[in-house]
Amino acid sequence: MSEEIISLIVYVSLLIVILVTFGILFFLAYQKRKTQLLIEKEEQKRYFEEELSKAQNEIQEQTLKNISWELHDNVGQLLSVAKMQLNMLQADLSEDHQKRLKEASDVLGKGLTEMRQLSRTLNTDYVSNLGLQDSLEAEVNRFKRMNFLRIEYDHQGEAVSINEKDEIIIFRIFQECFSNCIKYSKATLLNIQIQFREKELFVSATDNGVGFDLDKESKGSGLMNMRKRAELIGAKLSITSQKDQGVSVTLTYPYK
Repeated sequence: MSEEIISLIVYVSLLIVILVTFGILFFLAYQKRKTQLLIEKEEQKRYFEEELSKAQNEIQEQTLKNISWELHDNVGQLLSVAKMQLNMLQADLSEDHQKRLKEASDVLGKGLTEMRQLSRTLNTDYVSNLGLQDSLEAEVNRFKRMNFLRIEYDHQGEAVSINEKDEIIIFRIFQECFSNCIKYSKATLLNIQIQFREKELFVSATDNGVGFDLDKESKGSGLMNMRKRAELIGAKLSITSQKDQGVSVTLTYPYK
């Protein structure tokens, strides 16, 4: 009788162990599946956001390209005709008026040159053909000619060839950064650095302007747009600023 009881206890114990083991395995499988579904959901969300950012970026680039064509082909032609007409009027005026007209014509000519340079930098094809370093230098020189502030530019290392689309995005980030500096910072100095390091590209722009409250402005469309562009190419973008202590924008892009 005691052997039967012992056997029964053993069988019951084994059954309990099997049931507990099955329960644990079922729970682990359930948790694993649940985790997998969450991962897949996050991946789908990330993929959707990436595709949305790409689409927005492509639309923005096409819009800029259209503006570039309009500036070059339409506005540029009108200004060129206006300059020619001013030059033709010179012969019919007195010497004093001729001098003033020439000054106006020269100003118009400089404006035409700057507008054409701007139209080039808005064109994706121009940036792609020129490359990141030369495009940034061209933009720096354009801002230097405006004489709004002093610009110090420095580049280090041998230029490394990177993905064309990534180059355009990096250029657009800093083109917006330079433009914001001119419009809002009230700075007297803008320091720009580009470094082709062993494993990464480093670009920075730092001004000595009025700065801003980063907590209040962090959700602004301009800053969000810059951050989204950086995320799209796997780059790390850092923006630091304090009231009356300027703004610093740094981008680190690992070579792919």
